[in-house]
Amino acid sequence: MDDCHAADSNASAGFVDSSETDSSGASSPQTAPTASGQPGRNPSGSHATALTPADPGQAESTRLASEPSNSVPAPSCFKGWRPLPPRVRTVWLINEAIQCAIWLAACGVITAICLTNGWWGFWQRLIVGIAVIYAVLELVSQPLQTKYMYAFTRFRIGERDLATRKGWLFRNSTTTPYTRVQHVDTKQNPVQRHFGLTTVVVHTAADEHEIAALDTAEAERIVALITERVAVAKDDM
Repeated sequence: MDDCHAADSNASAGFVDSSETDSSGASSPQTAPTASGQPGRNPSGSHATALTPADPGQAESTRLASEPSNSVPAPSCFKGWRPLPPRVRTVWLINEAIQCAIWLAACGVITAICLTNGWWGFWQRLIVGIAVIYAVLELVSQPLQTKYMYAFTRFRIGERDLATRKGWLFRNSTTTPYTRVQHVDTKQNPVQRHFGLTTVVVHTAADEHEIAALDTAEAERIVALITERVAVAKDDM
């Protein structure tokens, strides 16, 4: 009767006794073999009884609990004000050169049309001359503009908001709370694609804010991070 109570006690504790009972009713515990193949004993000299877990799904539950979650952590490199990649300066120079070339080409077409039709008067010469001078000055001063614009342009991904700074002569700083963000996407022009850069665009109900140019892989990570923080911020409202 004592052996039955002992077995019931072990079963209720979540373990099953693997000992065997001989024909005389006395229990004959199985001993755990050692590395040499001999039965092992505990320090008191008695045979060690092998106990097995009663719940076979316990190991699986422990494994699933230890698996990493799908949340996007905030890397330490995203903290504080961060600059753009240095090669964005080359992209800005190329984009400005293309715009100035288009502007000068348009001035040339307008001049040809005016000369052909006899419209080349004082006002036409004045307007075309101002446009050409503006395009040339813009192109010549672009390296200096790019230098100062790159030095000031920064972005910061905070716990509750996104902050951006941009500009050269006229500078602009913007802070956008995550609760106002509607969605986040990216865009890329041919010049950016050639240099492996991507622009991150954060849309709100009123306007949109850009992180001008980032490495494409980093831009994808930032989009995922901002999207997750927007979801968390709106859940806490």
